Amino acid sequence: MEKMLAFRTMKRYVEKNRVDICLVFSVFLLGFLYYMWIFFRSRLITGVDGPYYLIQVRELFRVGSLVYGDPPLTFYLLAFFSLLLGDIMLGVKVGVSFFCALSTIPVFFLMKRVGKGRLAGFFAMLLVVFSAPYIRMMTDFMKNAVGICWLLAFIYYLHDLAFSGLKKRSLAFATFFLVLTDLTHILDFGVALLFLAFYTVLATIFDVNRRSFLMSAGIMALVVGVFVFLAAVFFGSLFTDFNKVLSFIYSLTSPQGIGTQPPQQPPPPRHPGHFPRPPFAPAIPFSIDIVGGWGVILLILFFGASLSLYLWKKREKEAFLLLTITTSMGSIMCFPLIPNEWLGRFLLMMVVPTAIILSYGLSKMNEILNRNSKFNVSSVLVVVCLTFFVVQAGSIAVNINPTITYVEYLDLVNMKSHIPPDSIIAVPHGTYYWVQYIDEVDVGQLSPDLWQSYSHVLGLFFKGNVPPVPFNQTIFVGNILILVELQPPPKPLSSP
Repeated sequence: MEKMLAFRTMKRYVEKNRVDICLVFSVFLLGFLYYMWIFFRSRLITGVDGPYYLIQVRELFRVGSLVYGDPPLTFYLLAFFSLLLGDIMLGVKVGVSFFCALSTIPVFFLMKRVGKGRLAGFFAMLLVVFSAPYIRMMTDFMKNAVGICWLLAFIYYLHDLAFSGLKKRSLAFATFFLVLTDLTHILDFGVALLFLAFYTVLATIFDVNRRSFLMSAGIMALVVGVFVFLAAVFFGSLFTDFNKVLSFIYSLTSPQGIGTQPPQQPPPPRHPGHFPRPPFAPAIPFSIDIVGGWGVILLILFFGASLSLYLWKKREKEAFLLLTITTSMGSIMCFPLIPNEWLGRFLLMMVVPTAIILSYGLSKMNEILNRNSKFNVSSVLVVVCLTFFVVQAGSIAVNINPTITYVEYLDLVNMKSHIPPDSIIAVPHGTYYWVQYIDEVDVGQLSPDLWQSYSHVLGLFFKGNVPPVPFNQTIFVGNILILVELQPPPKPLSSP
């Protein structure tokens, strides 16, 4: 009887929301296929960090643990896709594409509610799919990109708690997605906490279900606080991302000036089957052009501030609250005094405020102009705006590639059998994780200390571009790469 009742309820829901379901599924499928096309333009995985995910997933299959201590959720999800598809690289590409496309669903329902119509939700979905910052994030910082899905779902249920009162279902889902965000990436989690803080402050100031929302916020804060404490104490090796918070604060408050790095800790001792953590954080240089330049960013934030003022005068409290918080978050993300090594990653998070601000603004503009019988004008403005983002996203997509060519990949594959045991390889930038993944050997930067820990210190160079360093012998010569065994530095003369 209960199953029959549930089936009828589901059937009525589908019949009532048939248009929304078809629209959401269509745009989700569009995003999924578009992201798959970006990844499958090359046989290899994209970005500097792309092969890092291959290493992590492979180690999960081998020993059930991660090589590097990071929040584990994304790696387990990608491992599931890899198991399902029978190939790690294929599983990572499909899994990341799926969860990034899935991000369109919560933003649709959020903006449909706030914009009072499916048009705002439809615009928001397109602005996520064709977001140049999101594509840049997805093709390199994959954990960060997957976390956007949980972040947007959390914002949806947080907003529902603010304007629908305390509902057990919304509270449970908001807390659930907040924890998932924490299990995914520290930057997404930090943004989620800021959204929670802003909602709490503004809901209190403007008396938006003040008492019930404060209770909900308190419960979420308590659950997440306990979770973070337990994670840090008992699973600290999996949540080394928490250290990035201290590093960020240090870079802001360092008396040596903005942009300085905290003192580096000595590398941990080696363990069988585990690679040393890289002594640097390799990344593709970030360009402000990826987000359209400062002009576009300032225009979006100005549009958000103008909409907030308009909504304040119209006393549309629900939309005013969301737009004000989102514009404030966008202003924090691109605050120019943030150190450069952090600012690039923060700017990629502009996918969230951009989708919310512009989708609401475009739908509102369309509504106002249509009311005044200016349909053609509104349509042209909407098409021009969306075309700009589609072209920008396409330009970024066709210029994102793996950090090595397929010929270099084959060189690394053929090189593996020539590497002597107990070796470490000094590699060029961009091949760090690839050498770890393909050749399963320790990788590092050249240092006199390496000869004290390893029997063989090797150098990987491009043919025809070998630096003037002394080496004992040539280990391997490929089509593009050459591997040599380096000579130890001369011992300093002992003083008499």
